Amino acid sequence: MDNDVSTRLRPRRIPHPGEIVADYLECNGWTQRDLARRSGLTPKTISEICNGKAPITPATSLVLEKVFQRPAHFWINLQGQFDEAEARRLAEDKAKEWKPWAERFRLAEWTKWAKRFPLNEMKRYKWIEPGPEGSEVDALLSFLGVSSPDSWNEVWKAAGISYRQTRGIQTKHEAMAVWVRATELLAADLEVGEYDERLLRSSIDQLRQLTRKRVPDAVKVVESVCASAGVAVVWVPELQHTGISGCARWLTNRKALIALTLRYKTDDQMWFTFFHELGHVLLHRKRLEFILDNAEDDLLDRVVDPQIQREEEEANRFASDTLIPPSSLASFIAKNNFRSEAIYRFSEEIGVGPGIVVGRLQHEGILAPYQGNAFKQKLAWKVPED
Repeated sequence: MDNDVSTRLRPRRIPHPGEIVADYLECNGWTQRDLARRSGLTPKTISEICNGKAPITPATSLVLEKVFQRPAHFWINLQGQFDEAEARRLAEDKAKEWKPWAERFRLAEWTKWAKRFPLNEMKRYKWIEPGPEGSEVDALLSFLGVSSPDSWNEVWKAAGISYRQTRGIQTKHEAMAVWVRATELLAADLEVGEYDERLLRSSIDQLRQLTRKRVPDAVKVVESVCASAGVAVVWVPELQHTGISGCARWLTNRKALIALTLRYKTDDQMWFTFFHELGHVLLHRKRLEFILDNAEDDLLDRVVDPQIQREEEEANRFASDTLIPPSSLASFIAKNNFRSEAIYRFSEEIGVGPGIVVGRLQHEGILAPYQGNAFKQKLAWKVPED
């Protein structure tokens, strides 16, 4: 993401659109009074426009469109470009008025703030471009979509996100904010329909069936199926000091987001988290708040808010029961046959990948952590690097 492109390509001077009007007068051999007669505008208005003292308004652009046979948007764009250039010039002039020590203090403070973010990882994943120390601050602000550290603090406080987070990791808000922002930017590039709960629910069985495929083959299908129902699904590399497994949130009233990290080593972990987040979308539409949601069930008692804890338990139950119906699991366990042939046959009967069954049996303590792992798909995610 090259945040210096606009600066490098910015012309030294943007003319006031009145200069272009004057050029057209000269080309036509007209005076300002001639233009006043043709346009119905007052001579004073024409003079102020040509001398750069008055803007070309939308109403004026419609008049000039008829007189000069140039579309109204041509004149409006000229005025917009001039106004933007003037705003930048005024901002730069104001900045130059700062005393040198104040500017240095601001830069030092903002640079110190920026260093709290995972800049090296962001460069590795090409979320920001490498550059001099000062430019990293601007690159970070542009990536986060804010104008200053203070505005970032306000945006982060207002965030409404639901997490599943791993155990024993010292988290940092800055790293989590970068991961969340990356999910937003990826989701913005996806074509997603309006949210349709009925369609999403009717797609659950198709999504379950995808657990039988190789994960690389299933990813694009998951994205397509969910996008049709108004849910953007993205996969984002894991960042240090986040421990995030997944995220569910509403981007708008008509567009939801499910984001998963690339931290998973086996398919059963990834699929459980996906269906956990899908459960949040379907069950908790009115309340997807900022939740540090630990992937370890035994840490749910650390959640202070009883409602959040209840929602996490509901999302876990949704994922578990959707992947393996409770009645089917109970019947299988009752047979007390957990040989490889029996596990594979059971997974075929219920229509999920055998690694999902093994993961569930391990979770229930029926299989040891080392048993049945040959059924699990080992995941080796590829991420862009310099």
